[in-house]
Amino acid sequence: MVFLRDLALQRSYLLYNMALERARRGDYELARRYIEIMLKIASKANLKLPRRIKRSICRRCYVPLIPGVTLSVRIRSEGRGSRVVYKCLLCGWIRRFLIKNSRRKSVSE
Repeated sequence: MVFLRDLALQRSYLLYNMALERARRGDYELARRYIEIMLKIASKANLKLPRRIKRSICRRCYVPLIPGVTLSVRIRSEGRGSRVVYKCLLCGWIRRFLIKNSRRKSVSE
């Protein structure tokens, strides 16, 4: 069982890197297909993909998100905290991530 997950993780990394390469060249259909195969392998092996990979895939059109090529990155300042806003340049899908504020201790002496 462990061997299957290791093999699935290796194949997932391989397919992800191939998808990134194809997306940089402009072949979005092949990159999309590589991502779909990667997700299917991960689900069959009951494998959780790393956060770095999960956050760099568009959930609507399954294209790898590359800043400046298929991704627009913005930072929005808000009252409680700031947010990083990802926007897919192909389909317009938006994802927001909260940036945690570091709480400072007040010096009251």
